[in-house]
Amino acid sequence: MKTKEKEFCRLMAVGGDPLTAARKAGIRHPEQKWQALVCREDIAAEIRKNAKALRAVYEDTAVCSLYRLSFGRPNDALRLLYHEDPTDGELDALDLTSVAEIKRTKDKSVEVKFFDRIKATDKLHEVMNSSGESNSAGGLLDAMRLSAETLGRLARTEGDTDGL
Repeated sequence: MKTKEKEFCRLMAVGGDPLTAARKAGIRHPEQKWQALVCREDIAAEIRKNAKALRAVYEDTAVCSLYRLSFGRPNDALRLLYHEDPTDGELDALDLTSVAEIKRTKDKSVEVKFFDRIKATDKLHEVMNSSGESNSAGGLLDAMRLSAETLGRLARTEGDTDGL
């Protein structure tokens, strides 16, 4: 597999758009070539492999985020409430992960709403105990391959009638 084809596979796993992936990977004539690429079994296998790895990263990130929502401390949000005029640097340094919404009311007071820790903890428990693994990446890839094959057949059929 060529370097540009590997990059196409990586970009497909991330974005799911074959035309954009072909363009960004630097494949010549991407409008014509993406269909053939997604129909190749080695390309499809590489996209599946990349999608599986990416899914694992997303799942780990979601678990870490749920953990932070469940067990994180609201100290920085409270610090923000009592700070008169924070600079951009001070704001960037604050951990506001647990904050769902901040708004200023009509009487100029500040209202802070936090994410529900109980719901986050329940969801974390659910995610940690789930054993089923879905195959949505494969389903999307199969649908794109079928579409590409159909478009290829249509293009060949139209090409045949042009010669008549």
